[in-house]
Amino acid sequence: MKKILAIIFLSLICSSVNAKVKSKDINFPGKFYTNEIKFCSVLEDITMSSRLFSHINTVKRFVGYDWPSDHRKNSTSLTVKHENITEPIKILMSLAHNALANKDKYNIDEAKNLLIEIAQADTLYDSIGPEGLKKKPKCWKDSDVNAPCWYHEYQFARDVFGNYMIAAIWLKSELDKKEFKIVNSYIKKMYKKFLKPKEFVSSERGFYQMANSGIPTLVYASWSDDKKLAAKEINFRFKEIDRLFYDDGYINNNSFRGVRAQWYHSYGLNPALAYVYIANLWGAKVPEVIIKKLTNASLVVNLAIKDYDTFRAREFTGEYNENMSEDPKHARKHTHQDSIGIDKLMKLVTGVKLENDPTYLEKRNITEFDDTIGFNPHCIKDNFSIK
Repeated sequence: MKKILAIIFLSLICSSVNAKVKSKDINFPGKFYTNEIKFCSVLEDITMSSRLFSHINTVKRFVGYDWPSDHRKNSTSLTVKHENITEPIKILMSLAHNALANKDKYNIDEAKNLLIEIAQADTLYDSIGPEGLKKKPKCWKDSDVNAPCWYHEYQFARDVFGNYMIAAIWLKSELDKKEFKIVNSYIKKMYKKFLKPKEFVSSERGFYQMANSGIPTLVYASWSDDKKLAAKEINFRFKEIDRLFYDDGYINNNSFRGVRAQWYHSYGLNPALAYVYIANLWGAKVPEVIIKKLTNASLVVNLAIKDYDTFRAREFTGEYNENMSEDPKHARKHTHQDSIGIDKLMKLVTGVKLENDPTYLEKRNITEFDDTIGFNPHCIKDNFSIK
């Protein structure tokens, strides 16, 4: 049955490479990745958990949190210590999602209050933005794994803000006029600093979390009911995927990052698959060339699992590939554990089944939200309809 659904999905969403999405094609589903927030059996229902107050306190500590200091003190070009910025937003999303699914007024209010407190404190606004990056050195300076990476500070602030907006969209109907004004003012302010300056600017290399800011831009379009922005973003991102994903399925930069190539390849494919799913859900027809490239990229994920040496043997043909390490102690020879639903997305979008990857299956946590795409793919129903 799932195989039939995947075939139907492909036949309905594929179109010619020259097809253009128009604003009239866009139909916001209302809840970002779905038309209605429903119970999702894989999620930890923290609204019913004895650890509820501990979870809420974790989010409260995020209010006004100093991400710039944390990042500059504890992170390098190789490794980002992001638990203090990503865990609270995933908890907020879980709290909001489950409260709405359960129609639990008490916990809806808890989630709503946290949303408002984050906005009132201008949380993350003091993080470096695209304009500030122009005055900073690039990551991996002199190929040093321990060099500071200012881009990561911006990237995580931008993408956690994207997840904040998703929670805001879910809770939007619960906000009164005063509450909406607070949240909307914060969202507009953050959008102006972190998203707008990079809109429709091609990435130099690689495809990474939140589709290189494509998903947060879509979320903002949905929040502001801007179908023109959504259509323009989708057309631009399809071209970016076409440019950065090679015909054989390898990804510019991602697939060639030394001993972490397998890890980063799957990390790049995951948001591309999620983006295509969202774009199609919202009414876009996906060019056939995009589906073919993502299908081949899915097959490369499996190649890396089955035959790592053959996967690594492909030579890099791009212009830049210095952000990598060949030190065995830095190795990540498994599918990226943060891509918690890549198996579901691969099957849904391309029809390719993920090969057995024991390390990935052990490390991933499907009870959370995937903050690199803004939703948990395991919450997508198999019997959804394609419009």
